[in-house]
Amino acid sequence: MRRPLVVSLLLLVASGLGFGVAAAGCARRFEVRVPPPAGFDAAIVLGCPAEEDGRLSRCQKGRAAWAAELYRRGVVRSFVTSGAAVHTPYVEAEALAAAMTALGVPAERILLDEDALHTDENVWNGMHIAGAAGLRTLAVVSNKGHAAWACKMMSDWGQPCGAFSVDVGWVKAHAPAIEERLAAVRPAPVPDGEWPTLGERERQRSLETGHRRRPPSFLFYPYLGLARAFGRPWVPPSPKVVRQVTWAERLAERTALQPGPVRAAATP
Repeated sequence: MRRPLVVSLLLLVASGLGFGVAAAGCARRFEVRVPPPAGFDAAIVLGCPAEEDGRLSRCQKGRAAWAAELYRRGVVRSFVTSGAAVHTPYVEAEALAAAMTALGVPAERILLDEDALHTDENVWNGMHIAGAAGLRTLAVVSNKGHAAWACKMMSDWGQPCGAFSVDVGWVKAHAPAIEERLAAVRPAPVPDGEWPTLGERERQRSLETGHRRRPPSFLFYPYLGLARAFGRPWVPPSPKVVRQVTWAERLAERTALQPGPVRAAATP
């Protein structure tokens, strides 16, 4: 019994990888080499984990810095930072938002997606958060290949997309200034007891949404290629209500909750 099962799984993986390679080649067309004159209403900045002690990771610094540079150039006007506290107890969306604010992006220009656990959820949630805010032309900011792959997913869901892969050469050239401005940035950890394992959150999300549970990644990514080939692109589980919270609003909420003389003085 085991041998046919193993063979079937291997065939699934091999077939899926074949479709995945084809999709990766196709996804290159999403790379933005010359931005359109009108730019983009928003870009989804895909999350990656902070360090175990809360320091920004190299991945987070690179994505935040490149997103901030796109804003400075006038290419992207608003952002959705995306990612829950997946692999460390620090919410990836908040870490990216804090870094981008330190690098010059106004906090009110950054919307938060604090629910996404995987890339497909980053894209799906970010697309709907942006749409609910009236942002129509969308892009993705991430590392090379990852951004284009995310855009391919968005295209499968009917949303045109442009991929902005992090310009590693630019980031390296500006590293001293970036490091100086981000040295003091530390995202707040989630409260104790509010950071269940990834598996527990996936099970809970499946129960809450009625959506079938996401397969393990080693099966899921090959499955994406197969599903796409048969015209049935994966739709991830998502919250029933799309929350629109800016980083500015989140910071204001936290300031209002802080006890101390400033809050007391503001009370009539």
